[in-house]
Amino acid sequence: MTTTYASEELAKRQVALLGKMLLYSIDHLTEEEQRIYDSLVDELTSRTERRGEARPSAPPPAQERPSVSAPSPSPTATASTRSSVPKTPSAADPRSLPQNRKLQGLKPEAVVRLFVECWNKQDFKQEYFCLSDEFKQGKRAQQTLDDYVNGRYERYANRHLTGPINKNVVDISAPVVDGDLASVQVAERHTGKDEDMILYRTYKLHFENTAWRIVTFQTNQTRVRKRV
Repeated sequence: MTTTYASEELAKRQVALLGKMLLYSIDHLTEEEQRIYDSLVDELTSRTERRGEARPSAPPPAQERPSVSAPSPSPTATASTRSSVPKTPSAADPRSLPQNRKLQGLKPEAVVRLFVECWNKQDFKQEYFCLSDEFKQGKRAQQTLDDYVNGRYERYANRHLTGPINKNVVDISAPVVDGDLASVQVAERHTGKDEDMILYRTYKLHFENTAWRIVTFQTNQTRVRKRV
């Protein structure tokens, strides 16, 4: 068990390392090299997922197992058995979506800018992936991709009542990076129905699943300007 856990942790570290290597060498990679990188990430990620799955239970006693001469199951039984077998992650897995891959190679400040701009574009799938699985605000950590997107669409539909109409980055700092952690200072303009606000925020990010993702943010200061 200890060996299996160590191998799983090694695979996770290898995936993270590949992501960081791409982050700092993206301008020097050819298209062919980027394709090779993507295939390595896919292989290591699938290896990690397989090792994280529950181990099969012990085999049934010998008298319960079919003998070699036992008749083959009927087509109906076979189809029923196939339908009950858990499916492995496929191309439909959220982690394989373009919105997730788009983050690979982006620096922390670019991820924050992309996150803020997603509101105006109603690109809530991309917004979801900009956030860490451990995101501290809201219900992101407990929500599926579909649940998160539906909730954001509902909020956007009520934006004239409950939120800003537009969000824009006014200024953004270079990141302060400490290993797998980073922080970015941002000034955002939120345009509402009757007022404009400038929010001065600190975003904290963590490098996970081959990309920088937002763990939390806090508003340090707000300036409000009423429109006449």
